[in-house]
Amino acid sequence: MMTATTLSTPSTPPTASSLTSRPGQASEAYRTARERLTPVFAEIAASAAQREADRHIDRGAVRALAEAGFTSLRVPVEYGGSGLTFAEQAPLILELAAADSNLVQALRAHLINQENVLGHPDEALRQRWLRRLGEGAVVGNAVTEINNAVGQGTTTLVQDVAGTWRLNGTKYYSTGTLYADWIIVAAVDAAGEEIAATVPVDAAGVTLLDDWDGFGQQLTASGTTVFADTPVAAEEVYAGGLDDGTRVATGQASWQFLHLAALTGIAEAIVRDGAAYVAGRRRSFSHGAAELPREDAQVLQVVGELSAAAFGARAAFDSVVTALGGILEREAALTDGGQLPEQDVDELYVRVYQAQQVIAKTVLAAATQLFEVGGATALSQTKRLDRHWRNARVLANHNPLIYRARLLGDWEVNGTGPERSYRVGSAPATPTPGAK
Repeated sequence: MMTATTLSTPSTPPTASSLTSRPGQASEAYRTARERLTPVFAEIAASAAQREADRHIDRGAVRALAEAGFTSLRVPVEYGGSGLTFAEQAPLILELAAADSNLVQALRAHLINQENVLGHPDEALRQRWLRRLGEGAVVGNAVTEINNAVGQGTTTLVQDVAGTWRLNGTKYYSTGTLYADWIIVAAVDAAGEEIAATVPVDAAGVTLLDDWDGFGQQLTASGTTVFADTPVAAEEVYAGGLDDGTRVATGQASWQFLHLAALTGIAEAIVRDGAAYVAGRRRSFSHGAAELPREDAQVLQVVGELSAAAFGARAAFDSVVTALGGILEREAALTDGGQLPEQDVDELYVRVYQAQQVIAKTVLAAATQLFEVGGATALSQTKRLDRHWRNARVLANHNPLIYRARLLGDWEVNGTGPERSYRVGSAPATPTPGAK
């Protein structure tokens, strides 16, 4: 039976907003990490509009983030990371999202892999990858295919006659690969069972293409990856799928969390850019309420409503940080293949899917309302304020809101646990009625 969706955690971590609004209460590790990252975030924000205009995949930006410690925030200090808690990392992800949501999306697979490594039961894998992450290695992904049936893949990982593992296939929407040092790949083995691997981006037979043609999130390096007899080290081959719903660290709750972070960061960027536009604008309208837009009560109302929208998105996001952080902490502490209570995991997924409905719709509306603060100059390509709506729209489309809303309704009405695993693909071909 369904119960109220109140999640209990062993401790109450600080929310993402509390860390940035009251930095004096943050840990020394958090303050040090933020001090290193603040100038990097500022430089990324200053160049975001121009990089998008030029479609410039700036590997230097991701390298600067790695060198400043962003890609190893959760890695223990003894391995070269900052050793932050999940809640301490969250506001830094938001700050990067406000600077450029493309880069949060590009590092999505990397951040998921970081959580996977921290709580992974395989000691050898954990040690190997903690060292790599602490040294600044960045991870991308090659998971999704097109023209495949739902839940099936055509990329193969099999051993050749000499016993070497070989990857063959083509992946699409390979987010982050052009910024990365390693790629996480989903495949099937000789028996058609799910299998996974990690391979260096410069391995033989790997081809990376920047051919993502979406109208938003254009700098996420979500292009095509081709593997042609690519050799894979035996220690980098992992039996089982990447997302079977059994682990929260690699499940849809964690993947969706990063979409919510990117959307919430966009909301904060909307307020920042809208306020800056109004503050510096001198042109007004004959029927405006004041000589200067910054003194116009109606314009100020719009900016105030944008501010409230960002606050609402942040509040929903913070609720996910608290819930997900607590569950990840408990999951990482499990031993001998233990599992978290189903009810607790169901309630987490309900919380994440609820937040998705609130945040995505709020940010999309705010990204449209932003243009009410000005006239034609707000549409200038030099400002590229439209990128906020385009980026938010693309993020919202990755996991369609209508399906997640249906899952929430089924939970509330019938007590059905929300689905945790996510698969995409083509439906089987069916004959056209009347065709011969």
